[in-house]
Amino acid sequence: MNEYVCAFRGRRDNYQVPLALAEVNLLDQFITDFYSLSVSQHLFPYLPQHWQQKINFRSHPGIPSEKVYCLLGKTLQEHLRHKLGWSAAKTYAAFDPVFSQQAANRARASRSNLFLYTPYAWEAFRASYSHTPHKVLFQFHPHAEVEESLLTQDLQRFPQVEHSYREEVGRDLSPVARKREQECWKYADLILCASSFTRDTLLKAGAKPESCYVQPYGVNLPVLSNSSPSTHFQALFVGSGIQRKGLHHLLNAWKQAILPEESQLILVCRVLDPGIQTMIAQTPKVRLLQGVNAEALGQLYQSSSLLVMPSLIEGFGQVFLEALSYGCPVLGTRNTCLPDLGGESDGVFLSNVGDLDHLIHQLEHLANYLPSHANIRTNARACAERFSWQAFRSSLCRWLQSP
Repeated sequence: MNEYVCAFRGRRDNYQVPLALAEVNLLDQFITDFYSLSVSQHLFPYLPQHWQQKINFRSHPGIPSEKVYCLLGKTLQEHLRHKLGWSAAKTYAAFDPVFSQQAANRARASRSNLFLYTPYAWEAFRASYSHTPHKVLFQFHPHAEVEESLLTQDLQRFPQVEHSYREEVGRDLSPVARKREQECWKYADLILCASSFTRDTLLKAGAKPESCYVQPYGVNLPVLSNSSPSTHFQALFVGSGIQRKGLHHLLNAWKQAILPEESQLILVCRVLDPGIQTMIAQTPKVRLLQGVNAEALGQLYQSSSLLVMPSLIEGFGQVFLEALSYGCPVLGTRNTCLPDLGGESDGVFLSNVGDLDHLIHQLEHLANYLPSHANIRTNARACAERFSWQAFRSSLCRWLQSP
């Protein structure tokens, strides 16, 4: 079987796709932006500690360094554009095609197959080749047309989230940039989706069921400390404070819900929509945390009664699995991975999408239900155990090796 070229920026999915390919000797080349190769390791002892942490984060011992090709120049250009105030969406739209074109060039030279994520597939899938590469698409986000429809309807109810709305749906992008992400699935031989909801949005767009499958993500089970959950109701939100994540719905519901007196909502957000930031300041019993490291986040999962993220639309929602791995029950919508993970006996609870009254009801119900059902935390941990990264990688390779 021919090897595969894989390409993406950053540390997407903890490098699990190129790692899966490398483990079964199917990785021809992994194309990325910054990756900790041997040259950076030589400089490692002379760098500040925070840079050492970044370098360590951008590598995986299971991926041979000789299989990695870095587009470092594009990384520097991206950071410069961010400093100059360019939007992330415009910057990615400008540079994503470069990763795709490089994947096409490599596939031509090595006569390899292609295993690409949605933003990096358009040019490579549509290129001309002297061979016939197998084209595998990993669709980690729902179809863009479904997302835009949902978020546009929500914006009419909550105009204060317009900032993150414009960034998310790419309203400032060219028609070509929007088309390359909306239609690249049409050129794939095999489509793997992170959740059933994501697959449903592609089927609605016209994808064939026989070539479009669900492959949920995984999680590494952490070692739990001896700390106990909070004695009062503590809800936790982890994610970007933007419209798509439904934080504005959660804040409205939290303000109206009748909860025990000592209840607290903790928000862990790296970025915030300005309109949502204003809402946070106006909502009682809310604590905002930014710059939380992995160890502190693990403690929050263990001490919290419930993770709440009422996303309007989500390709998967990795924080749900992370929370479950710490024994923390979760509450989210059907437009996520949650229906694929389990049910209420597993600590997985659902709220109707965009339904404020139902979200209020669920918060009130769980504030009283969870303290009297301590075994739910054990069940939540067991639920996460069924979704290991090793299982993800093994399943991924079975898709490639099946006829």
